[in-house]
Amino acid sequence: MPNESFLARVPIFSNCTGEEITAIGEVAQEQSFQPGQIIVSQGTPGQAFYMILTGRVEIIRDNNSLGAFRPGDFFGEMSLLDSAPRSATIRAIEPTTCLMLSSWDFKRLLERHPSIAVKLLEVLSRRLRVADERLAQ
Repeated sequence: MPNESFLARVPIFSNCTGEEITAIGEVAQEQSFQPGQIIVSQGTPGQAFYMILTGRVEIIRDNNSLGAFRPGDFFGEMSLLDSAPRSATIRAIEPTTCLMLSSWDFKRLLERHPSIAVKLLEVLSRRLRVADERLAQ
């Protein structure tokens, strides 16, 4: 799969084995977005995780721009675990291609490769600790 080397570099999957990366690549789907197109909307249920292959997207919360994501960045990782409302809107700034992993495909993947769940939880826990430390400062 041509996206396996990209997936292996995504921090959330950095501890996965080659076999696990291949399995993730088999269920991930490429999606393209045009400038101005909304990828996810704040307040809607999260149902997919996105990794940016090419392009650039804007992060918008409560109608305020919070910055941009570029190739290699990702968003929506918490929606792999729950369908809580999205905390921000993500809009394509330029032609953008993402790898999308739906929560239902991910949950089926975990049934076949439960070791991915442990690795994912370790990464998410580290990210939560970093975010908590930033808030404390």
